[in-house]
Amino acid sequence: MSPVPGGDRPLVTILFLAYQQAQWARASAEACLAQTGGPHEIILSDDHSSDGTFEVLQQVAADYRGPHRVVVRQSPQNVGIGRHYNDLVALAQGELLVTMAADDFSVPDRVERQLDAWEATGRKADLIASHVIDMDLDGGLHEVIRVDELSQWSDLQAWAAKRPYVIGATHAFTKRMMTRFGPLDREVFYEDQVMVFRALAGGGALTVEAPLVHYRRGGTSRKPIFDDAEQMKRWTRRQTLRELAEMRQLQDDATRIGPQARALVDRHLGLNFHRANYLFQLGETRSDAERWALARSYRELPWWWRTRKALHQIFPAPTVAIKRLQARLRGQA
Repeated sequence: MSPVPGGDRPLVTILFLAYQQAQWARASAEACLAQTGGPHEIILSDDHSSDGTFEVLQQVAADYRGPHRVVVRQSPQNVGIGRHYNDLVALAQGELLVTMAADDFSVPDRVERQLDAWEATGRKADLIASHVIDMDLDGGLHEVIRVDELSQWSDLQAWAAKRPYVIGATHAFTKRMMTRFGPLDREVFYEDQVMVFRALAGGGALTVEAPLVHYRRGGTSRKPIFDDAEQMKRWTRRQTLRELAEMRQLQDDATRIGPQARALVDRHLGLNFHRANYLFQLGETRSDAERWALARSYRELPWWWRTRKALHQIFPAPTVAIKRLQARLRGQA
């Protein structure tokens, strides 16, 4: 990968991540290329979609006439969020890396404003976030969703006392931070808190006081309405693996910092790690006898909670019916 035109190393690299988002990829990629300032390095990356997303990105890049250096690439096979991030960070030449997702939409001066905020810290901060505007599936804009002001979190102790509310789609972060901690666990799906944790262990984090991203609702973080028990089991297994991956990543990053940080994270996670492990192992059991034996073995967890989760596995159909009723009462179905 060569430098930007003129031979200068880019200060900013935009990491544009796409997967199965052909219906939105063109508008989002064009908004990415329309960013002011620069020239920036822009990596339009598709995680081996089957719906034509990659071809859309190729066409957008071919039609582009502007100052930014644009690279289009595709994963050789679907690798998931964690590996996708790792691959793009390794390719990026910039010092500040800005995340953009193919189902969201960044305002034209997003990168410039985040870069200005970073420069105002003397390039010390390791993460810069912003607020978002809620966007529906059809592109209609709604209210501003405010994230927490990250500058109020001064260190890891503050993070452990109360995790800040953040949205990873708004994040810009330094490559030096990623070099310090190394690649993400390949199973990581929710990187938001991992990035904040890493930043607070280094140069700190801040929030730009403006909504710089139109954030599309109804994405992967939304709980589905299950049609049957098998669908619920598959979803629960996937979500549990994602939660375990995030916790493993936090533990690994804390270990790199030192024993005090690792002890802090272990205390912070508390019983959550045991809960997630229990749920995963429960989903892997094949008989009621195995489920009850597992429930008896997890004495760290409240007996009533273990029992309730075991019953969900033994009698999944009533659980699905109850969840569908709850969704209707919330107006989701």
